Amino acid sequence: MDEICCAEIIMENRSFVVLLCCFFEIAVTFPSLPRESELATSSHGSITMNAVFRATSKYMDESGLHNMTVGTVFYHVSTFFGTDQESYSNHVGIIRRIIGYGNNIQRDYAGIAFYHVNGEQIEIAHNYIRTLRQSIADLISSATTEDELEEIREKVGAALYTIQEFYSNTNWIELMGNKIYEDFGQDNATLVDIANEQDNTCADCGFIEGILICDNNTRGDKLTSGYKSGQDVTKPISTGFLGKCSHGSPDDDSRFFTATGGIYKGRSIVDEAPHFSLHGAASDAAMDATEYFLIGQGRGLLSLIGAEAFRDVFGLRTREDVVKTSLTFVIDVTGSMGDDIRAVIAATQNIVNEAKDSVFVPETYILVTFSDPERLTTGRMTKNPQTMITWLQNIAVDGGGDCAEYAMSGLLKGIEMSNEKSKIYLCTDADAKDEDKQEEVIAGLIAKQLTPVLLLTGQCSRRRRKRNSDGAEEFELQESFPNKKSSRGQRVKRSSLQVFQKIAEETGGRVYETEVAELEAIVEKEIKDTFPSSNVFVTHLIFPTNSKPNENISVPVDNHIETLKIEITTVSTESEFSLLYPNGTDVMFSSNIEQKNILGNKLTISILNPSSGAWILTRKTSKTWIVNVTAQSPMDFSTSLLASSSDGNSYFLVGNPIMGVNYSMVVDIQNVNHNFTCDYALLFDDNWNQVAEIPLTKMALQGIPSCIGPYIPFNKSSFVQISGTDELGNSYLRTRMFNILPTSVKLRVLPVLGDLRLNEGTNISFSLTNTGDSTAEFIITISDGDTTIDVQTGILQAGQIYEAVVMVTPGSLKSVVLRFSVALKNYTGVVQSETRRFSVTDTRTADCSVLEYPKTCPVESLNTYNCSKYVWTGLVEVSSSTINLSEIIVSSDKVALEYMNLTLANFSLPISVRGSCCVQSVLISILDKNGYFSQCRFELSNQPLTIVQTTTPSVVEPKMEVVDNMMIGIVVGSVVAGIILVALLTVLIYKTKFNKNNSGTAVSYTKEP
Repeated sequence: MDEICCAEIIMENRSFVVLLCCFFEIAVTFPSLPRESELATSSHGSITMNAVFRATSKYMDESGLHNMTVGTVFYHVSTFFGTDQESYSNHVGIIRRIIGYGNNIQRDYAGIAFYHVNGEQIEIAHNYIRTLRQSIADLISSATTEDELEEIREKVGAALYTIQEFYSNTNWIELMGNKIYEDFGQDNATLVDIANEQDNTCADCGFIEGILICDNNTRGDKLTSGYKSGQDVTKPISTGFLGKCSHGSPDDDSRFFTATGGIYKGRSIVDEAPHFSLHGAASDAAMDATEYFLIGQGRGLLSLIGAEAFRDVFGLRTREDVVKTSLTFVIDVTGSMGDDIRAVIAATQNIVNEAKDSVFVPETYILVTFSDPERLTTGRMTKNPQTMITWLQNIAVDGGGDCAEYAMSGLLKGIEMSNEKSKIYLCTDADAKDEDKQEEVIAGLIAKQLTPVLLLTGQCSRRRRKRNSDGAEEFELQESFPNKKSSRGQRVKRSSLQVFQKIAEETGGRVYETEVAELEAIVEKEIKDTFPSSNVFVTHLIFPTNSKPNENISVPVDNHIETLKIEITTVSTESEFSLLYPNGTDVMFSSNIEQKNILGNKLTISILNPSSGAWILTRKTSKTWIVNVTAQSPMDFSTSLLASSSDGNSYFLVGNPIMGVNYSMVVDIQNVNHNFTCDYALLFDDNWNQVAEIPLTKMALQGIPSCIGPYIPFNKSSFVQISGTDELGNSYLRTRMFNILPTSVKLRVLPVLGDLRLNEGTNISFSLTNTGDSTAEFIITISDGDTTIDVQTGILQAGQIYEAVVMVTPGSLKSVVLRFSVALKNYTGVVQSETRRFSVTDTRTADCSVLEYPKTCPVESLNTYNCSKYVWTGLVEVSSSTINLSEIIVSSDKVALEYMNLTLANFSLPISVRGSCCVQSVLISILDKNGYFSQCRFELSNQPLTIVQTTTPSVVEPKMEVVDNMMIGIVVGSVVAGIILVALLTVLIYKTKFNKNNSGTAVSYTKEP
């Protein structure tokens, strides 16, 4: 997708025009992800994956968290997680997402040179990483939720991308070999000498037998980087054979300018990278530099944020930590709570039964009950989960004549009894009578690092107690239903809701306003998130009533299964089934390691340490069977979908796939060695009907064992099942949830250049494309997570694109998180969604705003013979609270800046910008003393530039006409004797086009003699 779009939008309450540009041309750098066809080429994905594992392994070893063992760093890290495959999968998933955030920079900001350290934007790139580090440090000080940790991971991914690009795109490797540049991106560092505008940094490359040879084409000992066409810094034009270096990738048309060729090292193939022979050194240095950024002594992320935060950011937590925690319920036992308590009992029973064979269970179980009066608050503790369930079952509800209850007193008792770093689950239907104890509750939770989960059903406020004819207390529904959805789709607020919300906000907890019918599912999900079992999902089978009896069902058991669990409904007697070992003999269930239990027409079979092979389950009835097979096993998997770009790069898919488009499915398999095989991935819908079969092949890569296969989506899927053989040749099956809804609409949220500014409005642009062949009626909802900001609706014909903006004005320095979701008429639920995070910068930091844009250079000026005759002017304004100590940088020495002495400026000052049409693009940067920077961009031409070479410098003065206040030079070349050759070499400076609807500012060109 090679495209650049620009739009001029008038900002509300601002007196100038803002140019929003979205760059979609893919930056050719290190490939985003590994390429099967280039095994010798390292990608951003492989560099980051390997470096993170190296860094986390060293951290574990040096901190004593987990001593280094024999084998690779991947093996070392995997043994830290042991049988806790869920936590290991989470760790790998975090690394994948960090890689994806870096890939987003590569895709979304392909046209901005400093992200890729191109166009000699080395100082800006250095300060960009500095500001990311500062932002991470600021965030970690208050990060309490997973969303806030994810924002830190996004910034880590962005920083790692630019750090790795430094070694691909600069001449550092040519100067220093594979030694890393430790000062790059660090505070209090003085950069090595960087080439200035006048320095020639490269010589023309030569040809040997038709092959471009760029060995030893760099010149001088200053740091430089290549210029790339399509980016916002244009390569200066030079004559002769010396000039600035180009990037030099096949899509870089600046490589035809002097100095020809380039210095790009991101690929290992001669046709793709001029310095392909240095790819290995560049990728090794990039990997070492990534590790240094993470754990460098005194300067790495580990030192910046601390060990505990480092573990949280990278998911270096196992459920062994669970055995040190408690599971605490604080329950309102007034008369209206009967249904709520039954839901809690059901959810807890399910969790306990699932986890009973696991070592990952909490140390203690705590039950606190509260009622009215306050003295009825009680607390009990046990280490036996069954005892906890018995206590829950024996709760007697009574009392509570008025609605409000002593919820704060109950929480304080739970805080007193709970272990540190645990969760407390409060369940009530009433307001808090003792709201005055709110601050005491918050302080207690923070002191013990406890996280509250507040479950509010709100029944009490809509029930009215009364006495029946026998004097017993009854409840009836009132007409007023406080938790009922309003016509605007929002719950009516309870009087104490703000109290509970403040507790959650101050302590990183959660508040659920829900119905009793939803309570069981919420409690079960919350407890599973805290105490997930070691169960993996093996397979699911359905046998309808009319299917034949005596049917044999093969259950594959691989070498990694430690406990096999089979659940079957409906089975009422033991005569309806039999089970055979892989050797064909009957399982007699005669020992504690082989157990069966029939309860409520549900058969549960548990086999400890089952032998590998195919176990045979025989169905001896014609009744409907639903078979669910799970296991305790360290072997599990995760899946990702990859979308391809026009240059062959792949990116992690965001949102749902588009029907009929080619994607790749990648399967990461945890805790197997490389002798495994993978055969197929099968997709199933909600009813377990197979909807797709994807052949898988192993990816010949180091690190995480992975498989890949082609996927063209057409049907909705809910589950994915993979098959293959383990290291010993035993068949395996694993199954996971995989909710995919192929659709015909494509959502795109356009990137924003720089941060949002405090108390200033910024338009966030987005588009929706109808790729299908029928009309789509859509609803786009934009929210900040809690509040709906905007709702936009419309109808798209086949092939049409809807483009719109939403304005955001940050009121604080807290990052803005926007969630875009798309619903279609006649479809259930959301068909596309995307979340974008935007950092907010104080208005006192560096800022550059364009006040007047030059108009594009006319066609007749776009050649080296005439370009200097056409002069343009523009106007920008820069500001900073430290403007006296700031630096103003312009991307070309052919552009003149006029402004007052910075030492005399107060906060802001205008800068007049003047140049000729020989400069295709201009970048003006303000860099303040703290490393914060902002950039203004002028794009002067959307047409090719022609280089005119002559043997005689004499030129006849051209004639001109002035039309409508704008000078349009029409050059009439007077060809005289002595001119031997006029060669026209047309070079495409930008392959993409800008939408140049200018603001109407009175700006004209001046033709100079």
